[in-house]
Amino acid sequence: MALVKSILNKYRTRRLNRKCCFSILLLLLLLPFSFQAQFSLAGTYDGYAAVSKKGISSLPFMVSHSKIGNYDINLLEIELAYTKNHFKFQFSPAIGSYMQNNYAPEAAYRRFLYESYLQFKKGKSELAYGTFSSPYTQETPRGVDQLSATRSLSAEYVPYYVSGFRWTQQWTPKFKSQFFITNSWQRLAFSGVRPSLGLLFQWEFKKWKWNWSHFYGDVAPIGKLTPELGLNRWRFFQELNMAYQHEQWTLQSCVYLGAQMRNGDANLKWWWQANLQAAYALNPNLNLVGRAELFYDPQQVVFAHESGAFSSFSAGWMQRVGPVLQLGQEFRYFLSKQTNIPVLYTFLRLKF
Repeated sequence: MALVKSILNKYRTRRLNRKCCFSILLLLLLLPFSFQAQFSLAGTYDGYAAVSKKGISSLPFMVSHSKIGNYDINLLEIELAYTKNHFKFQFSPAIGSYMQNNYAPEAAYRRFLYESYLQFKKGKSELAYGTFSSPYTQETPRGVDQLSATRSLSAEYVPYYVSGFRWTQQWTPKFKSQFFITNSWQRLAFSGVRPSLGLLFQWEFKKWKWNWSHFYGDVAPIGKLTPELGLNRWRFFQELNMAYQHEQWTLQSCVYLGAQMRNGDANLKWWWQANLQAAYALNPNLNLVGRAELFYDPQQVVFAHESGAFSSFSAGWMQRVGPVLQLGQEFRYFLSKQTNIPVLYTFLRLKF
């Protein structure tokens, strides 16, 4: 009888061990799915080479895709996101000439942060605090997501990023808004000036997408300000952009108007721009793209290169090779009374 009990106990132990091993194996198999549900990893790579007969090494009026005569990494960005329940943490470090040129005034430990924010979502409302990519114009520094390979002048002369508080509200399936309280026009560190206000309205229809954005704020320089320097550096900004898609055609347009009051000036200083982009899909993987734009800042408030009308025209193609690789070229011609610069770009881009 004792022998029978011993055999039964060993059998039960083996069954328990097998169940335990099976449970551990099942947990290991399900762990990647659990990991994917909470974490996400993505990224973009934007490399290019530009040549010009003008014999110049850079375009002084551009930040993105400004180098001439050598291969350059404009942006290499990694997007890490952690989501749990109602919370999301987004952390996107990046390197490249875009980061070097645009984040140089920031503290050294912040010069690699493309985006970093904590967000709480409940129902149709989202509250977030941190650093966000720009809500102005339809173009972002992520070249792989844009219609044209290079950025428009409109996108080059709005904030590339904003830092502060964001409230997003989805009012209806086709209409949402975003409200921002940020550090000035483009700044990560607090400088003691009054916060700036931003507002974005977005409408989406079957073939149309409209965005109307606003900015009102103090754009005084970084650092401790004297009472005189901190007065009357207010900027007012309105921007409207649209996108339309029909069969193989995609159209995008952006117009904006800005005004700024400076120290000692009695009148506002104005600037404006308008552009139109069009893309035609020859097949699902090959696009032909063209753009025309005009930028006018007679008082050189944001555009110091030219006081008259400044324009550019571009045409190019982009071929997708496989799920992540893009290859293409773009010819762009910058034109004004004092400027005449033709540039040919060749691109190698990844989205993973």
